[in-house]
Amino acid sequence: MYRNIAITKATRRLINERPPLASFSSSAEQPPVDSSTIIQGPSLLTSTGVHRPSPSLFYLPGLRSLPFWTAPGPSSEQRQRVAFNDPVVTSAIQHVESNYEAIRSEYFAAVLGQGIETTLDGKSRIKPLEPDYDVASKGGEHADDALHEGMWDWHSYILNGVKNEAFKERCPKTAQVVDDLEKENMLFGTPFGFCFFSTLHGKSSIKPHSGPMNLRLRLHLPLVVPKKDNSTNKRPAAGIQVAGQMREWHEGSSIILDDSYVHEVWNDSEESRVLFLMDLWHPDVRMEERERISNMFAYARDKGWISAKK
Repeated sequence: MYRNIAITKATRRLINERPPLASFSSSAEQPPVDSSTIIQGPSLLTSTGVHRPSPSLFYLPGLRSLPFWTAPGPSSEQRQRVAFNDPVVTSAIQHVESNYEAIRSEYFAAVLGQGIETTLDGKSRIKPLEPDYDVASKGGEHADDALHEGMWDWHSYILNGVKNEAFKERCPKTAQVVDDLEKENMLFGTPFGFCFFSTLHGKSSIKPHSGPMNLRLRLHLPLVVPKKDNSTNKRPAAGIQVAGQMREWHEGSSIILDDSYVHEVWNDSEESRVLFLMDLWHPDVRMEERERISNMFAYARDKGWISAKK
């Protein structure tokens, strides 16, 4: 069953009424010459041993910053799970988790072919969705890096900010969940926006890396999580580490992370780990800033400055 989203007017005001991030007092009471920064630098402050965001392309100063925006493990106290009790992030989590069963069912039907009728000769009337993104050849946002080892499949609804109508036809309830967030201007709407079923097969890993910018938060809704490893290994059989903090997934319980911090993922088990992943606007980016940033990146893509493969 699909559940609709409910965003309050008060939540919208929290975003719209925040002072512009670029405005701050200086000795001359003047804004900085450039409120955004193209950066390249280490992710660890070596003198303190403290991790910091290290986006590979674009940095907007003044945003609240944490490696994880959700507490570890599932909890019935929803607001206690989210950093700063942020109402925007909380509402996104509640909306996605309330549709967990529908999303999971559509994954099994569309990707694994469960429940698809077959003809007498054993052929399916409808073929399962094929992986739509060759991470090994395109590299995602890290085209110059061998980012992963093993097998990592994507089945995308949104790829580089562009929707896949074939996905929507096969997973209409899942697509509607995402579209609801887009209507509320919560979905990260740039060429660096993604939403997909992420299948990391057994004995596979994603190497330490950082995302291209600090403008987004990444939501993981775990659909299939391998069973815990009973060995003496200190880390879980399947997990994620962001800025030195290790977490494991729990089916149906979302994780929100800031992927501008260095992070890595692994699946040491023999089973596949499946997430529904989507990118959301950082809640501190105001509505007018979101529009201008989206226009900026759209212009850059039209000019050929941003490759469609990144």
